[in-house]
Amino acid sequence: MQENLVRIITSMENDRRKAGEWIRQSSQLITRVERAELDGCILGVDGGMVKKSLHGIDLMLLRAVAVAFYYRKGKLDRAEYYPDVMPEPDPRVVVDPFSDLEFEINSNIERQIKEVDTARTALEKFRPDLLLLHGSIIPHYTFVPDKSSLIYMSYRRMIEAYQNLFDAVKKSSTILAGVIEDSRGTRFCEILSQDIPAEHRLVLSRSKDSNILSYALQAGEMTVAFPYSSDVRTHPILREFADGEKVQTFYIKLGEFDRPVRIDFLADKETADRRIASVLLACTAHATYSIPPVLIEADQRAKLSENDLEMFYHDILVRAGNISSLLELRRNGRPF
Repeated sequence: MQENLVRIITSMENDRRKAGEWIRQSSQLITRVERAELDGCILGVDGGMVKKSLHGIDLMLLRAVAVAFYYRKGKLDRAEYYPDVMPEPDPRVVVDPFSDLEFEINSNIERQIKEVDTARTALEKFRPDLLLLHGSIIPHYTFVPDKSSLIYMSYRRMIEAYQNLFDAVKKSSTILAGVIEDSRGTRFCEILSQDIPAEHRLVLSRSKDSNILSYALQAGEMTVAFPYSSDVRTHPILREFADGEKVQTFYIKLGEFDRPVRIDFLADKETADRRIASVLLACTAHATYSIPPVLIEADQRAKLSENDLEMFYHDILVRAGNISSLLELRRNGRPF
């Protein structure tokens, strides 16, 4: 059975390779990127979260950090941080009676609000040439909750936070982009399937963009930019924003031995995609892990550990006593 599965996987990968080679040779969707001469500020923002469910309440710790890398004549000159190099985490006690799924969704919403609010404030503080988010520039890991849901108000606050960021970007000279580390997007394949030979359409319908483009793109190349969604009016998230039609995407291969990276960006400035690509190519040097250094630094500064959460929990436990709401869940205290 394992040998049969290996044959199926290998066959599918060969089909993807052929489709990728056709894209490279026959389409006009790939261009080479000119490396920028770095001189100015690149801002990266990332957030961290740890959470814990108890018998009567839920606990969260949130942290978001903005890192400003200042380049001069192509080299990193200095770094600045907001709100600090290693800020104290933001503790949250959630008393709403969320289900497990609602708590998971609400936690992701609160984390995204924290990150986007930090990005907007840091944008106004540093005035960077390029603002990079770790992840898409629109909300992700969520869906539109019913208006009667406990998480609906949190969802509305998240939409407002993103719109405020878009408004701040449009008033500035900054370009906004999001770097998606492990994209599962299929939008490029959907667009390409309209013109590709029939022999490749089936494999495109069963593939992620990055998988196909691993065979189509060489280091230093990008796809043309394309709309994030085929129809903004029916997209559950994009239709919430006045700028939904300006959210676009492209893929770029930054590392010789790495997969292409997906970039979502706000196309409110002329040739924004080319400018983003040229800066990313100039500042990202790792051959196998092609994430911009400013986002790696932001990730390291923002991440939280389970030890941080346990210290928070035990501090509350000592102060409040061993009350019912602070009891561990049974599944976490099984004697077997």
